Amino acid sequence: MKSRTLSGLSVIAAISGITATMVGVPAAVAAPPAPSDKLCTMSYPVPAGDFSTPASSDVFATSGNGSLDLQLQTNAGTDIAYEQKFSVVWANIDTGKSGVADTSALVKGPENVLSIPAFETKPGRLALTLSVFNHGEGQNYTNGECSVEYQAQ
Repeated sequence: MKSRTLSGLSVIAAISGITATMVGVPAAVAAPPAPSDKLCTMSYPVPAGDFSTPASSDVFATSGNGSLDLQLQTNAGTDIAYEQKFSVVWANIDTGKSGVADTSALVKGPENVLSIPAFETKPGRLALTLSVFNHGEGQNYTNGECSVEYQAQ
């Protein structure tokens, strides 16, 4: 009995040590988890100038416990910042549940990430319409869209 208590305490001490080590790591060093499923790529012109510069966004999804996380990775195509809105309209084909979610941020350069985290969909087949709306200076707008079916866990 005494050895079990010591083992239990050793495990707790080891977990505490790991947690303390992880807490001390700066957020910039810790890499985000890799998205698991690439859903689509959207291509569109940069909302600036003569609209001739290409830009693109890849959409990734992870699901579990009845919720879905979406991540948009954008190559903005320019070093001039513009506003990007990422949105999803979804419907669970199996349950009838549906909804919308969105996020926005300024983007520029090759490495931009917008996330729509952990919205509840329930497990099942999801019909997703994914959209990107870009707003540059003045009345300059561009967009991209794709529709996919995804199996949520």
